[in-house]
Amino acid sequence: MVDLDNSGWPDLAIVSGNAYPNIERRLPAYPYRTPHLVFRNLGNGLFEWLPDIAGPGLRAAHSSRGCAFGDFDNYGDVDIAVVNLHEPPSQLRNDQLSSRNWIKVRLEGIRSNRSAIGATVTVRYGGQAQAPAVTSQASFYSANDRRLHFGLSEETEAAVEIRWPSGDTEEIVVPAPNRLYVAKEGDGIAETVEMLGLDR
Repeated sequence: MVDLDNSGWPDLAIVSGNAYPNIERRLPAYPYRTPHLVFRNLGNGLFEWLPDIAGPGLRAAHSSRGCAFGDFDNYGDVDIAVVNLHEPPSQLRNDQLSSRNWIKVRLEGIRSNRSAIGATVTVRYGGQAQAPAVTSQASFYSANDRRLHFGLSEETEAAVEIRWPSGDTEEIVVPAPNRLYVAKEGDGIAETVEMLGLDR
């Protein structure tokens, strides 16, 4: 689950497929290759399946195992990398047309481990909150971008609380959206990066 349209609500992406190609010959109802699925979170407890507008990369059938999320092109949205059996991986670039705001937070531990694995970042904005953790693994044999991505919808300011694995907490006010904020444990925001594309 990851926010693919910067609405502030986590969407749902699913990759699948059978691990055994010979199963399909005997049981046609269980195909070896299947298309990927994306469901948009409508924010009211319901999800909308996007079979057409999500693009041909999602409709292509594969036997897929792992799935990782990250802003691979540094354009402020979350892209998807998929590992497929017996064929090259798929990279699904997210080229949304939305002008919604976002921030990214990358943590560097000092007392905690350098990658800040186990930290939780809570971002509050416009009456909403998101609180993901920094993890070393996301899907089967897959690891997401360590930069945590937060869609802010139309909001332009956010309050950030970091709970480090050491047990320390820090509160930071993020003054502007659409930037990467690098936070070092005990020092607050150490760097602000305007992400303008692949060079970052």
